[in-house]
Amino acid sequence: MMTKKFLLIYRNPLALEEQQPSPEEMQAVLAQWHQWKEKFPSILDVGDGLLPTGRSIKSGVVTDGPTIESKEIVSGYSIVAAADYDAAMVVARACPILFAPGASIEVRELAGY
Repeated sequence: MMTKKFLLIYRNPLALEEQQPSPEEMQAVLAQWHQWKEKFPSILDVGDGLLPTGRSIKSGVVTDGPTIESKEIVSGYSIVAAADYDAAMVVARACPILFAPGASIEVRELAGY
């Protein structure tokens, strides 16, 4: 069976992204991510978090903020190898980001160009 790659896109409410965890909370969160990675060897790249700042370009105009008119923000990503969407969803459902209130995960298959 051919393995495909899937991108897990993490979204959090903008208000949640503005809160900074204490060092102790951050250690606990990172431990959860490490355990998730150990449980699912199909995670090719655990990815990284994204800062809530950024810039966008539309029609040649640069604006500050990646989601200036949104109530949620893309907060990070991971890449998973799986046979199909169902297998990728098993990994996504166990992701620690879902412990955060209002967080969600969008699962997208990579085109493989």
